[in-house]
Amino acid sequence: MMMNEIQDVAPPPAETPRELFSALKQLHAEGRVALSYDFTRLHHMDCPVAFEAEGNILAYAIVAVALLALWLGGWIAAIAVLGLGAALYFSLGRRYMRGRIRRRVEEQALASLELWQKLWRFGGVGLVPKDDGAACVAPEGNWMGLVRTLRGAERAG
Repeated sequence: MMMNEIQDVAPPPAETPRELFSALKQLHAEGRVALSYDFTRLHHMDCPVAFEAEGNILAYAIVAVALLALWLGGWIAAIAVLGLGAALYFSLGRRYMRGRIRRRVEEQALASLELWQKLWRFGGVGLVPKDDGAACVAPEGNWMGLVRTLRGAERAG
């Protein structure tokens, strides 16, 4: 074939969302891409991975202990229990709830393309490549484009 002739080469077939999602899970498992979290957004009651009851259960427990303190020790004991309970709720309780959301994203959203797509449209998560700090953040970012880019770099390297 001569050098000036144009060769008809078909472009490679486009990857399906399911194939790209599978590649995303592999990249995450290999540590080449990490998840980032916006817990303010992920705590919203409409978030696909949030459970409003988690925070409520902790609050109900604090109120129950405060009522018991009221009955056994009076108003001062009840107010002290409420103050201590509020401090614990906003420190250790929040850390506990964030850990639960983080686990649900990794165990549930990264196990189901449909849930992942719902979560991505909702927002509150992002993907951060290990080698390049440029984050791809939901819902504005294109997670499929990021996976294609990372896989392209993998194939080229």
